[in-house]
Amino acid sequence: MPNHSDQKIVVVCDFSETMKDVVVHGVRMADILKKELCLVAFWKNISQKNNIQDRLMLTSKKLKSNLPDRPISCLLLQSSLRNNMAKLADEYEAVLIMMHQSKVQSGLKAFRESTIAFLFVNGSLPEFLQYKNVLLPVDCRKASKEAALWPSYLGRFNQSVVHLIYAKESDPDQFRILKNNLDFIQKFFSNLNVRHRLIAGRSGSWGIFNETLTHATDWKGDVMTFAGSTYISLIDLIIGLPEKKIVRKAGNLPILIINPRKDVCILCD
Repeated sequence: MPNHSDQKIVVVCDFSETMKDVVVHGVRMADILKKELCLVAFWKNISQKNNIQDRLMLTSKKLKSNLPDRPISCLLLQSSLRNNMAKLADEYEAVLIMMHQSKVQSGLKAFRESTIAFLFVNGSLPEFLQYKNVLLPVDCRKASKEAALWPSYLGRFNQSVVHLIYAKESDPDQFRILKNNLDFIQKFFSNLNVRHRLIAGRSGSWGIFNETLTHATDWKGDVMTFAGSTYISLIDLIIGLPEKKIVRKAGNLPILIINPRKDVCILCD
């Protein structure tokens, strides 16, 4: 088991204007979880390597001068995020990948290979940096149970409240699965003393994610978390995965997703 201080919150650096938002959220998440902040950049040709390395080091130096008590490291890797997912998890002990919402297309390609949770952010408004009101839609998939893990971290380490927005199912078999998921999550949170509340959704399992997004402001949500697609077909890849559409519609609401097709990385505390 790795030492908890070795685990890293990874901010993907592309040195665009939007990178500042990702860094701000990365610092906040590293502070909540008491983890090292790791700035990661990628190079593809040797001609750009030195330039990227210089910019990465400069960004790291500025952050360290402003946050002297926060462990901050930087990492320069060849190729792309997608091709380095296993290395980030196994060798560098990354537990969360931070990216800007506008990079969701490339981000989800890496996410499909990932045991690490992904957090997509947009902007740095103070109300979306609190991570105090976690929205967790609950549907009929087994993956709903797995999606409860990260809200439990925020509940434990940030004293956040988790809002369980559960789907409306009229089919008896679907309702039974949904109730089982809900009972499991509630028991899980109760055992960890994580505050939570139930909200009855009006949509079925297919629509509960969009309903949650639509009413996020009403519930004062400052982050939404859910499990990505369990099964991915060719059609999904052509028209776009549901998680891609949700991230793009999220506005300033951070979206945290886990990959139910892989064993999720667990935080050590």
